[in-house]
Amino acid sequence: MPRLWTYVVCWLTAVHGFSPWLTAQEPVLSGQTPGALLPGQSQSVQFSGANLAGAKRLWLSFPAEVVLTEGIPDNGTKPDSVSWTIRVPAETAVGIYGARVLTDKGVSPLRLVLVDDLPSVPQAGNNHTPAQAQPLSWPCAVDGAVANLAVHYFKIAVSQGQQLSVEVLARRIGSPLDPMLRILDARGRELAFNDDAPGLSGDAQLAYTFPAAGEYLIELRDIRYQGGPYRLRLGDFPCATVAFPLAVQRGVATSVQVAGISTEQTPPATVTAPTDPAVRWLSVSWKRDGGASSGFSQVEVSDRPQVVEIEPNHALEQAQRIELTHDIHGRIDPPRDVDRFVFTANKDQSYVFTGVTRQQGSPADLHLKVLNKEGGQIAAVDDTGIHEGSMTVKFPADGDYVLVVEDLSQRGGPNFAYRVAITPAPQPFQLVVSSDTSNVPAGGAVGFTVTAARQGYNGPIEISVSGLPEGFSASRTVIGPGRNDALLTIQCQPDAPAGVLHTIQVVGTATVGNDRVAVVAEFSGALRQRLANMRFPPPALTRTLAAAVAPAPGFRWFAEPAEIVFGKDLSATLTVKATRSEGFDEAIAIAVQPPQNGLPPGITAAVKNIDKGAGEVAITFSANNQAPLGEFTAGLLGTLKQGDKTVTQPLAVRLNLQPPMTVSVDAGSGKIARGGELAVKVKVVRNPALTAPVNLVVQNLPKGVTAAAANLPPEASEVELKLAAAADADQTTVNNVTVKAEAAAGNAKFEATSPAVALTVE
Repeated sequence: MPRLWTYVVCWLTAVHGFSPWLTAQEPVLSGQTPGALLPGQSQSVQFSGANLAGAKRLWLSFPAEVVLTEGIPDNGTKPDSVSWTIRVPAETAVGIYGARVLTDKGVSPLRLVLVDDLPSVPQAGNNHTPAQAQPLSWPCAVDGAVANLAVHYFKIAVSQGQQLSVEVLARRIGSPLDPMLRILDARGRELAFNDDAPGLSGDAQLAYTFPAAGEYLIELRDIRYQGGPYRLRLGDFPCATVAFPLAVQRGVATSVQVAGISTEQTPPATVTAPTDPAVRWLSVSWKRDGGASSGFSQVEVSDRPQVVEIEPNHALEQAQRIELTHDIHGRIDPPRDVDRFVFTANKDQSYVFTGVTRQQGSPADLHLKVLNKEGGQIAAVDDTGIHEGSMTVKFPADGDYVLVVEDLSQRGGPNFAYRVAITPAPQPFQLVVSSDTSNVPAGGAVGFTVTAARQGYNGPIEISVSGLPEGFSASRTVIGPGRNDALLTIQCQPDAPAGVLHTIQVVGTATVGNDRVAVVAEFSGALRQRLANMRFPPPALTRTLAAAVAPAPGFRWFAEPAEIVFGKDLSATLTVKATRSEGFDEAIAIAVQPPQNGLPPGITAAVKNIDKGAGEVAITFSANNQAPLGEFTAGLLGTLKQGDKTVTQPLAVRLNLQPPMTVSVDAGSGKIARGGELAVKVKVVRNPALTAPVNLVVQNLPKGVTAAAANLPPEASEVELKLAAAADADQTTVNNVTVKAEAAAGNAKFEATSPAVALTVE
């Protein structure tokens, strides 16, 4: 295996091993040769990795023709490599995409792949000094890996006045390399330098026009001397950092310009976003007039109209009028530029203004302000870490307001593009799922943690999975009130077919006010961790998971019942039942997952192991009087160690904490005559965990009306009480007659009161 891909295999395998649900047999992609796919051509590409034997399919996030390459001995049966012949459509934009490989053991985690119109060249193994510089015939792209203390040199020949664009793809494709570029003349003198090009997540990029013909050197190393893989691009491409505008409206043809350095003589690209709501992002690439290679970026696809600024709009009297139903796009150019937009709002209307820059390649760090017509500030926001800020504005009066957009540090330039998304209400929560891959053991389950970032909403969030095929199911998971995460499991039947890839999404739904809100979970955090903490994983790849069937586990299990109901100062018991595979008879250790904060406050679980050879165990959940009411999901993790094999299975249990009892009263006509009686029906619905007798007392009766206390035995839920009115009872109407229910279990006492009813004495 070439040294480059050996390095990548070790790097990605080490990072990938942190996944708590990783199965030992799932395939893993760690590298490819060549390092990019050429649009409009058919080429054989070798993918390196682990557990690749029996490869059945290569999935790509864009349309392409893919077949196993013929003529390679044992192709498709080797554990560490497989070759596919791939034909990429000519119209495919240069950019960063995703790939997965499927075997009968499961589907691989997402790997980033490039589509590039520059031909690939492998890095030579000994180009560590200027004298050993690797000659290049450009335009081309070099696939290589630089060691921690190494420097790579390349030699090119140019004509007088010839312009060269150079960029390194490293951080943007998940490499730990922090690249630095230099262009040197034949005597080693520095002509151009770049480290951390603005907007490129730490990658290097530069453009240089050579004053004289001759041979020159390009130097590449890690600025921190730590090393990693890279793709070095050399050509006549425009040095793109961001598309402008940053978003396009769905179904509308839009002219999209390239923003960056050295972008002259580059015509805009016409982008028509499809009407399919599943398409949220599009790759865009540009060539100069007569150019041979492309710069690239991406645009978001929005359902809202997109408006581009019209200069001049620097002064207040020049403010551009906009509608709050539109998103706006502009550029902070030149430095210290300020853009102003005027709009009309009504009193008590609320809108959210969200800046978008760095996550799409713009170096701008926005400062947003909303001013009233007198120039007084009513809201302002800066960035929030690596993302731009978002502010919710409730307008105090009818009239005109001004949105002011500027760079926080007063920087600017043609690549300082921005978008301000304007929406009528903040999203009440966002969701993150802990993995991008679901390899479900046949007959077993795989688990994920779903985490909510709440924004003013504290109620329950129901979690479901869309796109599950027949034979698959998901746990009834809920992120309970006040909770921020829960365990989600996906399980499949023992006979579910292996070797089939399914795409799924994790969705959270909630009723917020009068609205039903649905939010799709994303997994950029999982990608970021696996890809050397890259700042911005490609957003087009962060919401659709891949699912496949994996080999059967050593045991499978379920809870009976799947949901238990109890409440404050009450307990409920479920039985965990396990079915073991042949040869897996050791004890199954059970633990709450995660160990810390895995249960709502005030709730404990008396966890017990399933003994060796046994098939079930009872687990009791208890709540104290501080436990919250509502529905929650508790996670359990079972671990079986049999010789050198360790099998884990997750289990999601629904906890429903309800009041101890509810009381309702049917007073019939609600009228009683002096000296007469009235039959009143009382119904008590007990919490299933409360089996004690209930004492009933009628409260707030009119003077002269009585009712004997009643006792409801544990097996009964209804009773008829007799109200008796004395001959001299007050002739009146009261509206607050209630029935109070009292019960006791152990040292705990419970009570509940019915809704009030009216009673008239005639």
